[in-house]
Amino acid sequence: MTNKTKLTFLALVSTGILGACGSQTADEEQSSSSQVSSETTETEESSSESAASSEETSSNSTTGQGINEQEFDVSLDDAVAIYNENHPNTSIESITFDEDSGNYEYDFDGFDDTSEYGLTIDAATGEVSDNESDSEDDDDSNEALTLDNILTPQEAMTAALEEVNSGYVDEWQLETDNGMTVYEISIEDSQEEDDDIVLNAETGEIVER
Repeated sequence: MTNKTKLTFLALVSTGILGACGSQTADEEQSSSSQVSSETTETEESSSESAASSEETSSNSTTGQGINEQEFDVSLDDAVAIYNENHPNTSIESITFDEDSGNYEYDFDGFDDTSEYGLTIDAATGEVSDNESDSEDDDDSNEALTLDNILTPQEAMTAALEEVNSGYVDEWQLETDNGMTVYEISIEDSQEEDDDIVLNAETGEIVER
């Protein structure tokens, strides 16, 4: 083999080796790029799941399971004051506190000599909605609530839960029963069954269960 032939042969071999190395390097780079892309996707999915979990936790901590475990910006006294601003010189017949479409609300029923009134107050903002009035019939069955020296809703709910030793409160109502202002506490998931506890709003004594 001549020197020229040897040089040509060596050049071809070198080109083949370099081509193979180049191909291997490209494959390694492509594999590395795919791995990075996969890791990035997994990280993004993990972050998304974490954010969703955090949002769900936040939502649960906001709404909670029982109203006995929550605090609300608008107290019962605040709500009564708002009702009286909207319907002065009227009597309150009942107050219900419950959840509606994710919002906790005070629902008032009131009356005077000529009309009956309804008013809903958001427990977080104090915003008024469903402000209604209707001409009253002449049945004289309305009884005005006496709200002086009564237990707070939290005290009433605590007394009711101590009576059943389990569950949580999903609603309470203030109303008059035979001249007595009472709390009716609705309890869910008690050991026996779903319970409604009625207690004297002044003394906390259990009237009915």
